[in-house]
Amino acid sequence: GRAGQVRLFLNIGRNQKIRPGDIVGAIAGETGVPGGRIGEIEIKDKHSYVYVDSRDAEVILATMSGNSIKGFRVNMEMSK
Repeated sequence: GRAGQVRLFLNIGRNQKIRPGDIVGAIAGETGVPGGRIGEIEIKDKHSYVYVDSRDAEVILATMSGNSIKGFRVNMEMSK
């Protein structure tokens, strides 16, 4: 993570054929947060992590939870 960023957890990943662009596109499209403010994305088999500006985290969490990416319902939360 970078300074001023927080890591968010998503319950979808490689097994759902998710690519970084899918996550960036969904977040930017649904929340209005510019794609350029969305940081590094790590995609694992069953989940993913996305680094976002700490100022954007609340609106992203509130907007994306229960939304879907590529037809998969998303659970998104602060990463431990």
